[in-house]
Amino acid sequence: MQILIEHNAVKTNIGKGCLVFFVLLLTAIPVLCGDAKLTNLIVRNNHNELQVDLLIKGIFTEEMKTDMSKGIPVNLTFLILHEVRDYWFDDKLVSETAMHDIRFDVLRKEYRIRRSWEKRILLVEKDFEKAQSLFSEIKGFDVIPLKRLKKGKHYQLRIKSELNENKAHLSGLPWEFETDWYTINFIY
Repeated sequence: MQILIEHNAVKTNIGKGCLVFFVLLLTAIPVLCGDAKLTNLIVRNNHNELQVDLLIKGIFTEEMKTDMSKGIPVNLTFLILHEVRDYWFDDKLVSETAMHDIRFDVLRKEYRIRRSWEKRILLVEKDFEKAQSLFSEIKGFDVIPLKRLKKGKHYQLRIKSELNENKAHLSGLPWEFETDWYTINFIY
């Protein structure tokens, strides 16, 4: 009987230790990933489409910059949801995703940026600050055709961004993060 009690006590202490470790790990991850946040959100339209412009700040930590200078790619995803806002039920109209990739070409000493919403355009930049700016912005992203919207209706645009962890990076530190959802309500 006494052995069983000691075994349960050890099991309880191990469980508590794992819980403390898990909580410490969760609190450390945001520090490692910087203070990424979406800013400069603008909803506008051209002749045919509802569009969004935005900027994400605080993406790159020093560890990420170091790993990226060795040719390790970084991938960023923007999730955009567009809904009709009703007082009782919400109806999701569209769910769009924009993906950005950046990789430093070690031989050519240049950054290569690909943005999924700009069909087949590869942006090349030698300066890190300019490359970071291109990587972290969206301008004129088509969300939904205007003909699908009704005049006088309430709509909501929800946007967040996620940095996808790259399993091949060298530092061993987690690169994953996601921003909070940012919401813009408007009447068309």
